[in-house]
Amino acid sequence: MHIVHFEVDETFAPHFRESKYPWPVNETTVRRIENAALVDVITVKSGSSLTAITLKQLPALKGIMARTVGVNNIDLDYCRQKQIAVYHIPDYGSFAIAEHVFALILVKARKIIDLQVDIKQGKFQYTKGQGFTLQHKTIGIIGVGKIGKEVAKIARGFQMRILGFDIKKDRAFAVRTGLKYVDLDTLLAESDLICLNVNLNPHTWHLINEVNIKKMKTGVVLINVSRGEVIDTQSLLKQIHKFRFVGLDVIEGETQFSKNNQLLKYDNILITPHVAFFTDRTTTEIATITNRNIQYFLDGKQTNRVV
Repeated sequence: MHIVHFEVDETFAPHFRESKYPWPVNETTVRRIENAALVDVITVKSGSSLTAITLKQLPALKGIMARTVGVNNIDLDYCRQKQIAVYHIPDYGSFAIAEHVFALILVKARKIIDLQVDIKQGKFQYTKGQGFTLQHKTIGIIGVGKIGKEVAKIARGFQMRILGFDIKKDRAFAVRTGLKYVDLDTLLAESDLICLNVNLNPHTWHLINEVNIKKMKTGVVLINVSRGEVIDTQSLLKQIHKFRFVGLDVIEGETQFSKNNQLLKYDNILITPHVAFFTDRTTTEIATITNRNIQYFLDGKQTNRVV
């Protein structure tokens, strides 16, 4: 069985015995794979683009192991047609991503980065450091799945009012945490902070658009740890001064990011490079579940299989 791992950095490399490459696989890089015609199984992260064109250049491929929750970067219809099994990781660290949500919130709410300018100049004064208190503020969680629920648990610790929007409603969880399910318009209108935790699909693509931004409060905080394409970047920038600040762990066009990216022009935008998932614990968990999924595939088991 010829197995190849892509997007493997030094933290993941020790966990995978088989062939591995540091770069994502796509229509261009697939030509660089040694013995591509013999590859049976590949594992990928979200940076890879497994279109039909890419997959056609792997004629022996039988299984794809996504080292992610989402599989929107894989042509699932083509996989069904060619009977290529696709597995994913249902959850490897929702808690870690939720922690990062509040890292983004707190670092801007308490001006931690902004204050470093004066601190490094030897100025120890509080006058520029008036923060934004979370207690009793309303947080709106769009997507109350595994990650959204972890966000709600942390928000409860800050004594926040918690609103949630999701097609599926976990009433028992809502009772335990004090979360109130509302429609999207109500959430947008009443929330002081909005957190995006949804999968990318035709219904969530550009969910945060010009129309929905207009429904938000002036001074709202927006956090995105889902997929960059959930936000219409041009609509966001057009109304950027409406936001107290925006925290983005994901952006549209991540693979084309550069120092000239238009998002970098605004002081009220904080960006991290898709690292919400990336901790000591989650690295081990992702590798363990990936290797387990490979074994599930070899054994013909359906656990964690999406196609």
